[in-house]
Amino acid sequence: MSSLRNAVKRVTHKERSQPKNRAHLGILEKKKDYKVRAVDYHKKQDVLTSLRRKAASRNPDEFYFGMNKSEIHEGKHRKIEQAKQKERIEEIGHDAVKLMKSQDLSYVRMQTMKDMRKIERMQSSLHYLGD
Repeated sequence: MSSLRNAVKRVTHKERSQPKNRAHLGILEKKKDYKVRAVDYHKKQDVLTSLRRKAASRNPDEFYFGMNKSEIHEGKHRKIEQAKQKERIEEIGHDAVKLMKSQDLSYVRMQTMKDMRKIERMQSSLHYLGD
């Protein structure tokens, strides 16, 4: 009997389209679209309620030393640039920072000496133009 039931042609139900007078509102939202949108909305609402609950139950006297080195910029907590720089130095190490600074200084000295020699060469070639 089941094979006979499968042989009967079934009607395929089509989803209705947006009526002509409402076409300016865009496509008609189907149930699957609504479900996706609703699940997303409820997830966001759950996150907001949990954040509100956390904010309500927090200790107003809570303190971390990181708070001294931060500021609020555009509504978000950011570390101050000086604190970031200190962190980088601590991460690299004081010896490495000293070495980098000395290398930078020696590079600048070398470049100035190079430029001074170039200036001297140019000035000595100017002597012959005067004759």
